[in-house]
Amino acid sequence: MIKAARSFVWLLAVLIACAVGTVAAPARAERLDLRIDLNALLTPVLNQDRSSLRDRILGGSRQRREVEVGRFVSQGGPSFVLDQAGTRPLLRFDGSTEIWALRPSAGLRGDIYFRNDIGEVVLRATRLGGLTLYTSAAPGGLPCAVTGEAARLRLPEHDIRVLLRHFVRESVRGGQAIGTDFEITARAVDASAANTFGDAATVAVDGIVRVGQSRAGRERLAGLRSIVIAAGPGPDVRRNGETLMVTVAPRLGAAGRPSSARVARALG
Repeated sequence: MIKAARSFVWLLAVLIACAVGTVAAPARAERLDLRIDLNALLTPVLNQDRSSLRDRILGGSRQRREVEVGRFVSQGGPSFVLDQAGTRPLLRFDGSTEIWALRPSAGLRGDIYFRNDIGEVVLRATRLGGLTLYTSAAPGGLPCAVTGEAARLRLPEHDIRVLLRHFVRESVRGGQAIGTDFEITARAVDASAANTFGDAATVAVDGIVRVGQSRAGRERLAGLRSIVIAAGPGPDVRRNGETLMVTVAPRLGAAGRPSSARVARALG
């Protein structure tokens, strides 16, 4: 009876090895502990299932390597493009012009959290390949799936010769949100930095518009009359009386200007 059981265990080991595609001969049955070694033999099968789950979410391994810039859909929430081809992950929601520069950090169980510049978690990637989007409307998270490749995210082009015109347009939008005259100016703009300065003006006004959507927010905006944009070692934003001082670092690209969320926080 014992000999028959050992033969059965040895045969089962061979069948499992064939199922997972290995050609290595299993250990002799006399040295196997049935409970421990069956678990060990089943591990490749479980890993194979995990890979299949990850592949269903993000596609096959070849596709994952190629899709550094992908378009994603979330379940019941917004769609977005995630660009991981550069030094910092970038995200842009469909229907919005703002590009969010994210900062990845390691979490529990091998998860990776992607945070914006005020520390809010925007995305979570699991070690199994799952991706979850977090928004103010869905703080519990929305599962996401990739739908294909997308073009890299880049700041909108701003010609320095027409940058002043762009500032005038954004000044009008900011004034409408505040309900008073408003002005945007810049200090020492270099031609190579025009894209960053132009986008910083747009994003700063986006933050003002966001704050102005509530009565409490409009009270926080009271007395604000202008935005001044200047270059510095890193992105920053602070309010100084009637002026919102925005600092940009053009060498950092999209990560070189404060987000609309950071602008909104600076406004109180």
